[in-house]
Amino acid sequence: MPTLESVSLQLGNPGGTPVAVVVAMLVAAMTLLGIRELSSVTLAWRRRLLLGLRLATAAVALLLALQPRWISERVEVVQGRLLVLLDVSRSMQVRDDGASRATQASELVARWRKEAAVPFDLYGFGSELRPLKTQALQPHDLARDDESRLRRALDSAVERHPDDLGAIVVVTDGADTTPDFSAAQLAEFGVRVHTVALGSERDLGDDAIVSVKADPVAFLRQSAEVEVVVRLSDADAARVAVSLRRDGQVVAERGLEVGDDGLARAVLPFVPDRLGRSVYSLSIPVDARDRVPENNERAFLVRVTRDRLRVLLVCGAPSWDTRFLRAFLKSDPAIDLITFFILTTHNDIRLAPAEELSLIPFPTDELFREHLESFDVVIFQDFNYGPYQMVQYLPRIRDYVLAGGSFAMIGGSKAFGAGGYVRTPVAEILPVAMEPGERAVMEGAFAPRLAAGLERHPVVELAPDPEQNAAAWQRLAQLVGMNKLTGLTDDALALLHHPEAKLGDGTPMPVLVVGSPGQGRSLALASDSAWRWGMATAGRTGDPSAYEKFWDRALRWLARDPLLEPARVETDRERYGPGAALRARMRLQDARHQPLVNAEVVLRVEQSDGQVVHEAPVTSDAVGAAEVELEAPMQPGGYRLAVIAPDGQSELADEGFVVEAGGDELADPRARPGLLKDIARITGGSASTASSAGALQDLDRSRSRAVASQQHRPFASAVFFLVLVVVFGVEWGLRRAWGLA
Repeated sequence: MPTLESVSLQLGNPGGTPVAVVVAMLVAAMTLLGIRELSSVTLAWRRRLLLGLRLATAAVALLLALQPRWISERVEVVQGRLLVLLDVSRSMQVRDDGASRATQASELVARWRKEAAVPFDLYGFGSELRPLKTQALQPHDLARDDESRLRRALDSAVERHPDDLGAIVVVTDGADTTPDFSAAQLAEFGVRVHTVALGSERDLGDDAIVSVKADPVAFLRQSAEVEVVVRLSDADAARVAVSLRRDGQVVAERGLEVGDDGLARAVLPFVPDRLGRSVYSLSIPVDARDRVPENNERAFLVRVTRDRLRVLLVCGAPSWDTRFLRAFLKSDPAIDLITFFILTTHNDIRLAPAEELSLIPFPTDELFREHLESFDVVIFQDFNYGPYQMVQYLPRIRDYVLAGGSFAMIGGSKAFGAGGYVRTPVAEILPVAMEPGERAVMEGAFAPRLAAGLERHPVVELAPDPEQNAAAWQRLAQLVGMNKLTGLTDDALALLHHPEAKLGDGTPMPVLVVGSPGQGRSLALASDSAWRWGMATAGRTGDPSAYEKFWDRALRWLARDPLLEPARVETDRERYGPGAALRARMRLQDARHQPLVNAEVVLRVEQSDGQVVHEAPVTSDAVGAAEVELEAPMQPGGYRLAVIAPDGQSELADEGFVVEAGGDELADPRARPGLLKDIARITGGSASTASSAGALQDLDRSRSRAVASQQHRPFASAVFFLVLVVVFGVEWGLRRAWGLA
């Protein structure tokens, strides 16, 4: 092993080079000032002597301040560890001429392994760096990753082997997807990188959809847009047709003009007409000469929602409670409120025609037959349906909720059993059982109590900490009066209950109850004095916000705000290539919003038509969280992840994702041998191709290792400081003697 000797000069002054420059400038200024004063000395030999002394003083002072030191080092050159980094991204599927790039790569690595002249560690890189076994280098298994991040892979390789790494060999097509990556970024990399370029430098003859940009959220029946960029390989092409489809049906088509750069750009509008997740795709025609037809189609996922929460509020009589709730709903710009106060019935004695008594006729038939599904939440507040000939619409309200709508009933003398709702279709969706009769009400003030174990439920979560939340409810003003309830439905949760009144089985009578009938949600508040949580509480504590917090969270829960759902599942990305690694993270809670600890659930992958593609058992940890890695389906299209509860029936959470044949990785799969040559040149490595790559033992993998070092500091002694004192003292004494000091 050869050994080299090296000597280097360093400065030992505090502050480094900037301070050294300042010190040198000060010493130079003092020297020039002293030389300027010598003009008054008449004798030449005196001038020469004082000049020599001043220069000697400056030199000694400068050396003492800067403390230059010489470091001699003996370095041993050894052969370091060799790493081979193999590109496993999907652009390696491309066939330039003959075999695919992945096939060329696997054959090259197999040859190096067979030679066995130099041991090497093999890694695959795409989005991340991971070890590979040379015994399992099948081309169809290699080109699976949706990204190619070369710089990230190089940095990870150095982090894994910081002490003995000699060189890195990168086998890739250079089609890197790292934003703004260039070889110049590796100027200070410090490790030699040899590159083996795969793929031809000439044009592939590939038409492609380069990029698709669409908002992840669109609003129902409102125009949305998607921006598309297309690249054509034919320089003579002037136009290209682009089709926008949803679930296979053509939504829009447009001919795009191709610019001088071979790119065509356009913004295509579309109008979503149904709620939920929708998979859209953009496509261009596939030419027979197209080498990569997979990138002629790109998919994207749009979550269609309403731009505002539509609430229908039907009130039976004016009261403080109706006034406060209506004021809150009108004050929120995110709520589209339709309110009806019905103050007279067909049986009332009227001295004028109905059209003269009504500001706006109550459009019962239009609302409940034609437009009911357009509302997110329907609220009956102290409302008796009977006198208004609405019995025929109650089945419509029930069906609306069972199909996914939301309904809330607020108490009063015309609500629940007192309003005649017992044994009606509405009773089938309410989470409570009611006592019939007009007298099914209770008088008196009471402070409702928060149900034990439900402090985390979002409807009653006034504060994030359970203890603080319980204290917040205790500070609220009392309610006055409530409707008599006789029980709960099977799926119901009583969040607040009466402190004294009991049901027939001895359990506390519920005051606030939520449920999930069918696919919908319902809420029952058996009192018409919740407004006291605002105004009356403010009189006691100065804080009126509890009322608004309660209704804000209640409406969001009814409308299925994702942030208030008990369980969630999230994917690390929204789009994947066929067979790519898919990571899913879960936070699992039950309907009471308590963590599902060590629970065994099933993670199911379904197609957009509901067909199950894959199932995997998952067990949550001590806080109800879980993380799992799956393989994305091979067939392009829209999919959803569904978390199935331990009972094997109910669904806890779901999330959508898209599998696309092209994607960003294949948007521009052209090989970039020029980039690889620059990387090799800048890092001191060699560049070759798959056909010209030689044996590994021919590659430079040497690294330097310091064996011994010695430091010399000749100016860091007391003797040298004494020299400065003597020289300066002699100069000062002569100047004083000759009249210059």
